[in-house]
Amino acid sequence: MRKRILIVEDELSIVQLLSLVLTKAGYEAHVCQSGRDAIASMKAIRPHLVLMDVMLPGVDGRAIVSIMEQDDELLGIPVIVMSALVESEAMFQFSPMVKDFCAKPFVLKELIAKVKECLGDA
Repeated sequence: MRKRILIVEDELSIVQLLSLVLTKAGYEAHVCQSGRDAIASMKAIRPHLVLMDVMLPGVDGRAIVSIMEQDDELLGIPVIVMSALVESEAMFQFSPMVKDFCAKPFVLKELIAKVKECLGDA
């Protein structure tokens, strides 16, 4: 069974690129393009990992992580945060859910390496 990764990202070009690269790497990629739909998508898909932007329409990444930390269904799902704002890394430094941070623009090889490490596939 392939591991499921939920991409929570509002930029279509990034969504398409990540979906393609993750699928080629052997993962099952799912997409959610708004913070408002992220929690429902997680509950429906039950991903092994969430790749999430910080600045999202509706609800931002920090609020989503906070909701995940208070929901027993979502508590164990690791998150890799992606953001063009390097300063946003500090917002997540105390969250046990956030396993890594990836600054945009990211290097695909580095991002895939972080995904594999986070999922124990390294």
